[in-house]
Amino acid sequence: MRKLLIMTALGLGVTACTTMNKADDMRLSELCEARSFAVFFETGSSDLDNDAEATLSAVSSAYDDCDLFRLEVVGYADSVGESEANLALSDRRADAVLAELNDRGVMADRVAIVPMGERTILDDEEPDAFERRVVVTLIPE
Repeated sequence: MRKLLIMTALGLGVTACTTMNKADDMRLSELCEARSFAVFFETGSSDLDNDAEATLSAVSSAYDDCDLFRLEVVGYADSVGESEANLALSDRRADAVLAELNDRGVMADRVAIVPMGERTILDDEEPDAFERRVVVTLIPE
């Protein structure tokens, strides 16, 4: 766990933060780099499987290592079905991921959900698992 020394100049409204030592500073910068994780789904489903649970465990651990992160949770769908239904499905997928992250202690007030539906399809001819995903990006603040 990192240690910060916070000093406030009373009456001046000036705040300065400094790390306790250089080793903590280097570890913090390594832990607090932007990272992305992908969770994949079956066609038409927003249910999390065992692989998703393992991925979200890694997200939660990375989030815990650096409390200076905000998260972006972007849901996607393939082109099977109607566009409106796929947009709703991508939103449900993002919500399912967020709910699991909340259960693991990730604060919802630092999360943005972006349902994309099928707007980023790579190949309309053959939908695949890569298109049925949620991408969680940890972004340093």
